[in-house]
Amino acid sequence: MQHSLHLKIDDSIFDKFMGLLEILPKGKVEVSEELDYPTISKEEARLKVQRAINNISSTSGTSIEEAFNKILKTK
Repeated sequence: MQHSLHLKIDDSIFDKFMGLLEILPKGKVEVSEELDYPTISKEEARLKVQRAINNISSTSGTSIEEAFNKILKTK
């Protein structure tokens, strides 16, 4: 039988905790690391993207043709 845990470990002790796991018998503990990022709602994400689009200058950037030429390395 195996058990699974989800732990949130502060950065200040993470390395010490991982060191503790390393002294356990090999093959008995499997670590799957995931970073927790703050989540935002779909609406918040939509608003952020919309604000970013609205703040792009119409004279900045490159043309679509120039962009594809750079990607494809042609002239």
